[in-house]
Amino acid sequence: MIHLSETVISNSLSDTAKIGQQIGQALKPGTLIGLVGTLGAGKTNLTQSIGRGLGIADGNVVSPTFTICVPHRGRLLMLHLDAYRINQPEEVDELGLDEQLEDGAVVIVEWSDRIATYLRPLDLKIQLTAPSETTRSLAFTSQSAKGDAVVTAVSAAS
Repeated sequence: MIHLSETVISNSLSDTAKIGQQIGQALKPGTLIGLVGTLGAGKTNLTQSIGRGLGIADGNVVSPTFTICVPHRGRLLMLHLDAYRINQPEEVDELGLDEQLEDGAVVIVEWSDRIATYLRPLDLKIQLTAPSETTRSLAFTSQSAKGDAVVTAVSAAS
């Protein structure tokens, strides 16, 4: 069930960084976010900014393409997962994401659509598209009260 939806246009990396920081500041423990978009759409850049909003030091959040999942400690524990190279459901099970979420971690999954059937329902889906080199469209779709809090915070700041 969709709770709230909003589309925000970013006209620069700086705009995207501000949006990401707003997301990070609004996150509640145990939130699962799915990021969907083509290569170069800005999934990792957005995640880096979310990390800044959670108080994670600049430069610490990098793409986990080859490591699959990387933990980062800020105001909340953030697990940054890249599902692009996951091929088997067992690989998702081994990560223990449900337990991490229950313990209050925030989980951000790049390419979440590739493993959607192996995840619990997302709290928030963010579809990123790149209409031009500098412009990004971020379509937020909330599916829980935790997701609603993020969409509300981003909407209020836009």
